[in-house]
Amino acid sequence: MDNPFRPTFGASPRVWAGRDAVLEDFARAVDGAPGNPDRSILISGSRGIGKTVLLTELEDIAKQRGWLVLRASAREDIARVLVESAIPEAIESLDRTTRRKVTGISIAGIGSVSTQVESQEPSKRLTTQLRDLIDRLQGAGVLITIDEIQDVSAEDLTQVAIAYQDLVRDDLPVAVAMAGLTLGINDLLNLPGATFLRRARHYELGPLTLADAEQALAGTAKEGGLEFPSAADAAAFSQGYPYLVQLTGYLAWESAVGMGLDALDNRALEDAMPRAIDRLGTQVHQPALREVPHRQREYLEAMASIALRTPDGVVATAEISEELGISATSLSDTRSKLIDRDLITPAGWGKVEFAQPYLGEYIRDQRRPRRVQ
Repeated sequence: MDNPFRPTFGASPRVWAGRDAVLEDFARAVDGAPGNPDRSILISGSRGIGKTVLLTELEDIAKQRGWLVLRASAREDIARVLVESAIPEAIESLDRTTRRKVTGISIAGIGSVSTQVESQEPSKRLTTQLRDLIDRLQGAGVLITIDEIQDVSAEDLTQVAIAYQDLVRDDLPVAVAMAGLTLGINDLLNLPGATFLRRARHYELGPLTLADAEQALAGTAKEGGLEFPSAADAAAFSQGYPYLVQLTGYLAWESAVGMGLDALDNRALEDAMPRAIDRLGTQVHQPALREVPHRQREYLEAMASIALRTPDGVVATAEISEELGISATSLSDTRSKLIDRDLITPAGWGKVEFAQPYLGEYIRDQRRPRRVQ
Protein backbone atom coordinates (compact mmCIF):
# COMPACT_ATOMS: atom_id res chain seq x y z
CA MET A 1 0.00 0.00 0.00
CA ASP A 2 1.24 3.47 -0.87
CA ASN A 3 1.86 5.81 2.04
CA PRO A 4 -0.89 8.49 1.87
CA PHE A 5 0.87 11.05 4.08
CA ARG A 6 2.81 13.87 2.41
CA PRO A 7 5.53 15.39 4.62
CA THR A 8 6.91 17.49 1.77
CA PHE A 9 7.00 21.27 2.00
CA GLY A 10 4.28 22.71 -0.21
CA ALA A 11 2.57 19.38 -0.96
CA SER A 12 -1.16 19.46 -0.29
CA PRO A 13 -2.34 16.82 2.21
CA ARG A 14 -4.78 14.12 1.12
CA VAL A 15 -7.17 15.21 3.89
CA TRP A 16 -7.46 18.94 4.56
CA ALA A 17 -8.06 20.13 8.11
CA GLY A 18 -8.15 23.63 9.56
CA ARG A 19 -7.69 27.02 7.82
CA ASP A 20 -11.34 26.97 6.73
CA ALA A 21 -11.83 30.67 7.49
CA VAL A 22 -9.12 31.70 5.02
CA LEU A 23 -10.48 29.49 2.26
CA GLU A 24 -14.07 30.61 2.78
CA ASP A 25 -13.13 34.31 2.81
CA PHE A 26 -11.18 33.94 -0.43
CA ALA A 27 -13.91 31.92 -2.13
CA ARG A 28 -16.44 34.64 -1.33
CA ALA A 29 -14.03 37.28 -2.63
CA VAL A 30 -13.51 35.50 -5.95
CA ASP A 31 -17.26 34.97 -6.33
CA GLY A 32 -17.92 38.61 -5.49
CA ALA A 33 -17.41 41.82 -7.42
CA PRO A 34 -14.00 43.18 -8.51
CA GLY A 35 -12.32 45.27 -5.84
CA ASN A 36 -13.24 42.96 -2.97
CA PRO A 37 -10.51 43.57 -0.35
CA ASP A 38 -10.18 39.83 0.34
CA ARG A 39 -8.78 39.34 -3.16
CA SER A 40 -5.45 40.56 -1.81
CA ILE A 41 -4.12 38.09 0.79
CA LEU A 42 -0.92 37.96 2.83
CA ILE A 43 -0.09 34.76 4.73
CA SER A 44 2.68 34.66 7.33
CA GLY A 45 4.00 32.03 9.70
CA SER A 46 6.98 29.90 10.65
CA ARG A 47 8.58 27.15 8.59
CA GLY A 48 6.39 24.09 8.18
CA ILE A 49 3.23 25.81 9.40
CA GLY A 50 1.46 25.29 6.05
CA LYS A 51 1.87 28.59 4.17
CA THR A 52 2.70 27.11 0.77
CA VAL A 53 0.04 24.42 1.15
CA LEU A 54 -2.53 27.14 1.84
CA LEU A 55 -1.39 29.02 -1.28
CA THR A 56 -2.02 25.83 -3.28
CA GLU A 57 -5.52 25.54 -1.81
CA LEU A 58 -6.26 29.15 -2.79
CA GLU A 59 -5.04 28.37 -6.30
CA ASP A 60 -7.43 25.42 -6.46
CA ILE A 61 -10.35 27.63 -5.43
CA ALA A 62 -9.52 30.07 -8.23
CA LYS A 63 -9.12 27.28 -10.82
CA GLN A 64 -12.47 25.76 -9.85
CA ARG A 65 -14.06 29.08 -10.81
CA GLY A 66 -12.33 29.20 -14.17
CA TRP A 67 -9.59 31.62 -13.13
CA LEU A 68 -6.05 31.35 -14.45
CA VAL A 69 -3.22 31.09 -11.90
CA LEU A 70 0.19 32.70 -12.36
CA ARG A 71 2.64 31.28 -9.83
CA ALA A 72 5.85 33.12 -8.90
CA SER A 73 8.55 32.97 -6.24
CA ALA A 74 10.04 36.05 -4.65
CA ARG A 75 13.43 34.38 -4.95
CA GLU A 76 13.19 35.11 -8.67
CA ASP A 77 12.82 38.43 -10.50
CA ILE A 78 9.03 38.40 -10.23
CA ALA A 79 8.17 41.15 -12.72
CA ARG A 80 10.59 39.83 -15.35
CA VAL A 81 9.40 36.23 -14.96
CA LEU A 82 5.76 37.29 -15.27
CA VAL A 83 6.36 39.55 -18.26
CA GLU A 84 8.80 37.35 -20.18
CA SER A 85 7.65 33.84 -19.28
CA ALA A 86 4.51 33.22 -17.24
CA ILE A 87 2.08 35.58 -18.99
CA PRO A 88 3.25 34.89 -22.58
CA GLU A 89 3.02 31.13 -21.90
CA ALA A 90 -0.50 31.57 -20.51
CA ILE A 91 -1.56 33.65 -23.52
CA GLU A 92 -0.10 31.08 -25.89
CA SER A 93 -1.98 28.29 -24.16
CA LEU A 94 -5.22 30.26 -24.52
CA ASP A 95 -4.69 31.20 -28.12
CA ARG A 96 -3.24 28.30 -30.08
CA THR A 97 -4.12 29.82 -33.46
CA THR A 98 -1.03 31.50 -34.84
CA ARG A 99 -1.67 34.24 -37.30
CA ARG A 100 0.25 33.81 -40.52
CA LYS A 101 0.65 36.01 -43.58
CA VAL A 102 1.83 35.25 -47.11
CA THR A 103 5.30 36.64 -47.71
CA GLY A 104 6.05 35.42 -51.24
CA ILE A 105 4.95 33.25 -54.17
CA SER A 106 7.24 31.25 -56.41
CA ILE A 107 5.89 30.00 -59.76
CA ALA A 108 9.07 28.31 -60.98
CA GLY A 109 9.02 24.54 -60.91
CA ILE A 110 6.14 23.03 -59.02
CA GLY A 111 5.49 26.28 -57.25
CA SER A 112 5.30 27.00 -53.55
CA VAL A 113 3.85 29.39 -51.06
CA SER A 114 6.12 30.50 -48.25
CA THR A 115 4.74 31.70 -44.96
CA GLN A 116 6.17 33.35 -41.90
CA VAL A 117 4.88 33.53 -38.38
CA GLU A 118 3.92 37.07 -37.59
CA SER A 119 5.62 37.75 -34.31
CA GLN A 120 4.56 40.45 -31.94
CA GLU A 121 6.98 41.95 -29.50
CA PRO A 122 5.47 41.34 -26.06
CA SER A 123 4.80 44.41 -24.01
CA LYS A 124 7.30 44.99 -21.24
CA ARG A 125 4.69 46.52 -18.96
CA LEU A 126 3.22 44.08 -16.47
CA THR A 127 -0.09 45.95 -16.39
CA THR A 128 -0.53 45.80 -20.16
CA GLN A 129 0.19 42.10 -20.36
CA LEU A 130 -2.19 41.31 -17.53
CA ARG A 131 -4.92 43.29 -19.28
CA ASP A 132 -4.32 41.32 -22.47
CA LEU A 133 -4.47 38.05 -20.56
CA ILE A 134 -7.69 38.97 -18.74
CA ASP A 135 -9.30 40.04 -22.03
CA ARG A 136 -8.63 36.57 -23.46
CA LEU A 137 -10.20 34.87 -20.43
CA GLN A 138 -13.63 36.29 -21.38
CA GLY A 139 -15.00 36.99 -17.93
CA ALA A 140 -12.71 34.87 -15.75
CA GLY A 141 -9.91 36.35 -13.70
CA VAL A 142 -6.22 35.99 -12.89
CA LEU A 143 -4.74 34.99 -9.54
CA ILE A 144 -1.07 35.77 -8.94
CA THR A 145 0.53 33.76 -6.12
CA ILE A 146 3.93 34.69 -4.69
CA ASP A 147 5.74 32.42 -2.26
CA GLU A 148 8.70 33.42 -0.06
CA ILE A 149 7.53 37.03 -0.19
CA GLN A 150 10.08 37.96 2.47
CA ASP A 151 12.77 37.70 -0.25
CA VAL A 152 11.07 40.07 -2.69
CA SER A 153 12.94 43.17 -3.84
CA ALA A 154 11.37 46.57 -3.25
CA GLU A 155 11.35 47.20 -7.01
CA ASP A 156 9.50 43.97 -7.77
CA LEU A 157 6.98 44.61 -5.02
CA THR A 158 6.33 48.08 -6.44
CA GLN A 159 5.74 46.75 -9.97
CA VAL A 160 3.29 44.10 -8.77
CA ALA A 161 1.49 46.66 -6.59
CA ILE A 162 1.16 49.17 -9.44
CA ALA A 163 -0.18 46.52 -11.82
CA TYR A 164 -2.65 45.12 -9.29
CA GLN A 165 -3.98 48.49 -8.19
CA ASP A 166 -4.31 49.70 -11.78
CA LEU A 167 -6.39 46.67 -12.74
CA VAL A 168 -8.55 46.96 -9.60
CA ARG A 169 -9.29 50.60 -10.43
CA ASP A 170 -10.71 49.45 -13.75
CA ASP A 171 -12.86 46.75 -12.10
CA LEU A 172 -10.96 43.89 -13.70
CA PRO A 173 -10.98 40.41 -12.09
CA VAL A 174 -7.57 40.02 -10.50
CA ALA A 175 -6.35 38.69 -7.15
CA VAL A 176 -3.00 38.21 -5.48
CA ALA A 177 -2.02 35.84 -2.66
CA MET A 178 1.39 36.06 -1.00
CA ALA A 179 3.10 33.97 1.68
CA GLY A 180 6.31 34.20 3.67
CA LEU A 181 8.08 33.92 6.98
CA THR A 182 6.78 36.11 9.79
CA LEU A 183 10.07 37.92 10.45
CA GLY A 184 10.64 38.79 6.79
CA ILE A 185 7.07 39.95 6.27
CA ASN A 186 7.23 42.16 9.36
CA ASP A 187 10.36 43.78 7.93
CA LEU A 188 8.62 44.32 4.58
CA LEU A 189 5.57 45.85 6.23
CA ASN A 190 7.79 48.47 7.82
CA LEU A 191 9.20 49.65 4.47
CA PRO A 192 7.97 53.07 3.24
CA GLY A 193 6.61 51.63 -0.02
CA ALA A 194 4.78 48.68 1.50
CA THR A 195 1.28 50.20 1.42
CA PHE A 196 0.21 47.42 -0.94
CA LEU A 197 1.12 44.76 1.62
CA ARG A 198 -0.39 46.64 4.54
CA ARG A 199 -3.73 46.84 2.73
CA ALA A 200 -3.81 43.09 2.04
CA ARG A 201 -5.88 40.79 4.25
CA HIS A 202 -3.22 39.41 6.61
CA TYR A 203 -3.47 35.92 8.10
CA GLU A 204 -0.79 34.74 10.52
CA LEU A 205 -0.91 30.96 10.69
CA GLY A 206 -0.64 29.13 13.99
CA PRO A 207 -0.80 25.41 14.78
CA LEU A 208 -3.88 23.35 13.98
CA THR A 209 -6.19 22.51 16.84
CA LEU A 210 -5.58 19.01 18.18
CA ALA A 211 -9.03 18.02 16.93
CA ASP A 212 -8.12 19.14 13.39
CA ALA A 213 -4.75 17.39 13.61
CA GLU A 214 -6.43 14.16 14.74
CA GLN A 215 -8.95 14.45 11.90
CA ALA A 216 -6.15 14.87 9.36
CA LEU A 217 -4.20 11.90 10.74
CA ALA A 218 -7.12 9.50 11.01
CA GLY A 219 -8.72 10.58 7.74
CA THR A 220 -5.52 10.33 5.73
CA ALA A 221 -4.68 6.87 7.09
CA LYS A 222 -8.21 5.67 6.34
CA GLU A 223 -7.94 6.90 2.75
CA GLY A 224 -4.78 4.84 2.44
CA GLY A 225 -6.54 1.73 3.74
CA LEU A 226 -5.44 1.55 7.39
CA GLU A 227 -7.05 2.65 10.64
CA PHE A 228 -5.17 5.00 12.98
CA PRO A 229 -6.41 4.15 16.49
CA SER A 230 -3.59 6.18 18.06
CA ALA A 231 -4.41 9.31 16.02
CA ALA A 232 -5.25 11.31 19.16
CA ASP A 233 -1.84 10.52 20.67
CA ALA A 234 -0.16 11.34 17.37
CA ALA A 235 -1.99 14.68 17.24
CA ALA A 236 -0.85 15.53 20.76
CA PHE A 237 2.72 14.60 19.84
CA SER A 238 2.57 16.82 16.74
CA GLN A 239 1.24 19.77 18.79
CA GLY A 240 -0.85 20.66 15.75
CA TYR A 241 2.21 21.63 13.71
CA PRO A 242 1.12 20.80 10.12
CA TYR A 243 4.47 19.53 8.83
CA LEU A 244 4.90 17.38 11.92
CA VAL A 245 1.34 16.06 11.54
CA GLN A 246 2.17 14.76 8.07
CA LEU A 247 5.65 13.61 9.09
CA THR A 248 4.35 11.69 12.12
CA GLY A 249 1.66 10.01 10.05
CA TYR A 250 4.14 9.16 7.31
CA LEU A 251 6.69 7.57 9.64
CA ALA A 252 4.01 5.76 11.68
CA TRP A 253 2.64 4.31 8.44
CA GLU A 254 6.14 3.15 7.43
CA SER A 255 6.63 1.57 10.86
CA ALA A 256 3.28 -0.21 10.73
CA VAL A 257 3.95 -1.64 7.29
CA GLY A 258 7.50 -2.61 8.27
CA MET A 259 6.27 -4.45 11.37
CA GLY A 260 3.42 -6.13 9.50
CA LEU A 261 0.70 -4.38 11.54
CA ASP A 262 -2.84 -3.96 10.26
CA ALA A 263 -3.27 -0.54 11.90
CA LEU A 264 -1.23 2.48 12.98
CA ASP A 265 -1.32 1.61 16.67
CA ASN A 266 0.85 2.74 19.58
CA ARG A 267 3.67 0.42 18.57
CA ALA A 268 3.94 2.11 15.18
CA LEU A 269 3.64 5.58 16.73
CA GLU A 270 6.28 4.96 19.40
CA ASP A 271 8.67 3.72 16.72
CA ALA A 272 8.00 6.81 14.59
CA MET A 273 8.21 9.59 17.18
CA PRO A 274 12.00 9.77 17.76
CA ARG A 275 12.61 9.65 14.02
CA ALA A 276 10.05 12.42 13.49
CA ILE A 277 11.83 14.66 16.01
CA ASP A 278 15.17 13.98 14.34
CA ARG A 279 13.87 14.82 10.87
CA LEU A 280 12.02 17.89 12.14
CA GLY A 281 15.33 19.15 13.50
CA THR A 282 17.07 18.69 10.16
CA GLN A 283 14.30 20.09 7.98
CA VAL A 284 12.93 22.91 10.13
CA HIS A 285 15.04 23.80 13.17
CA GLN A 286 18.44 23.73 11.52
CA PRO A 287 17.50 26.25 8.77
CA ALA A 288 15.73 28.46 11.32
CA LEU A 289 18.85 28.65 13.50
CA ARG A 290 21.37 29.12 10.70
CA GLU A 291 21.46 32.94 10.77
CA VAL A 292 20.97 33.40 14.52
CA PRO A 293 23.76 35.53 16.08
CA HIS A 294 25.92 34.23 18.93
CA ARG A 295 24.22 36.20 21.72
CA GLN A 296 20.78 34.97 20.66
CA ARG A 297 22.08 31.39 20.42
CA GLU A 298 23.35 31.66 24.01
CA TYR A 299 19.88 32.78 25.09
CA LEU A 300 18.27 29.81 23.32
CA GLU A 301 20.77 27.34 24.78
CA ALA A 302 20.18 28.62 28.31
CA MET A 303 16.43 28.51 27.74
CA ALA A 304 16.62 24.95 26.40
CA SER A 305 18.59 23.81 29.42
CA ILE A 306 16.09 25.35 31.85
CA ALA A 307 13.07 24.04 29.90
CA LEU A 308 14.27 20.50 30.54
CA ARG A 309 13.46 21.05 34.23
CA THR A 310 9.98 22.51 33.69
CA PRO A 311 6.89 20.32 33.14
CA ASP A 312 5.37 22.46 30.36
CA GLY A 313 8.48 23.94 28.73
CA VAL A 314 7.65 27.45 29.95
CA VAL A 315 10.73 29.33 31.18
CA ALA A 316 10.96 32.44 33.34
CA THR A 317 13.15 35.13 31.80
CA ALA A 318 14.62 35.73 35.25
CA GLU A 319 16.02 32.18 35.20
CA ILE A 320 17.60 32.76 31.79
CA SER A 321 19.16 35.94 33.14
CA GLU A 322 20.56 34.04 36.11
CA GLU A 323 21.82 31.19 33.93
CA LEU A 324 23.74 33.61 31.68
CA GLY A 325 24.85 35.94 34.44
CA ILE A 326 23.38 38.92 32.56
CA SER A 327 20.75 41.33 33.81
CA ALA A 328 17.21 40.87 32.54
CA THR A 329 17.24 44.43 31.19
CA SER A 330 20.29 43.70 29.06
CA LEU A 331 18.60 40.60 27.66
CA SER A 332 15.32 42.29 26.72
CA ASP A 333 16.55 43.22 23.25
CA THR A 334 17.75 39.65 22.62
CA ARG A 335 14.39 38.33 23.73
CA SER A 336 12.55 40.69 21.37
CA LYS A 337 14.69 39.68 18.41
CA LEU A 338 14.10 35.98 19.07
CA ILE A 339 10.34 36.64 19.20
CA ASP A 340 10.63 38.46 15.86
CA ARG A 341 12.46 35.44 14.45
CA ASP A 342 9.55 33.26 15.54
CA LEU A 343 11.85 31.08 17.65
CA ILE A 344 10.31 31.91 21.02
CA THR A 345 6.98 33.34 22.07
CA PRO A 346 5.70 35.09 25.23
CA ALA A 347 4.01 32.71 27.67
CA GLY A 348 2.76 35.09 30.32
CA TRP A 349 4.32 37.87 32.33
CA GLY A 350 8.10 37.38 32.44
CA LYS A 351 7.91 33.96 30.75
CA VAL A 352 8.72 32.54 27.33
CA GLU A 353 8.45 29.23 25.49
CA PHE A 354 9.76 27.85 22.22
CA ALA A 355 7.61 28.73 19.22
CA GLN A 356 8.15 25.44 17.40
CA PRO A 357 7.70 21.88 18.68
CA TYR A 358 10.84 20.16 20.01
CA LEU A 359 13.10 23.12 19.25
CA GLY A 360 14.49 22.95 22.79
CA GLU A 361 15.32 19.25 22.35
CA TYR A 362 17.10 20.00 19.09
CA ILE A 363 19.18 22.77 20.64
CA ARG A 364 20.17 20.54 23.56
CA ASP A 365 21.06 17.57 21.36
CA GLN A 366 22.56 19.19 18.27
CA ARG A 367 26.15 19.10 19.55
CA ARG A 368 26.06 15.38 20.20
CA PRO A 369 27.48 13.14 17.46
CA ARG A 370 24.79 11.15 15.70
CA ARG A 371 25.03 7.44 16.44
CA VAL A 372 24.75 5.24 13.36
CA GLN A 373 23.85 1.59 13.82
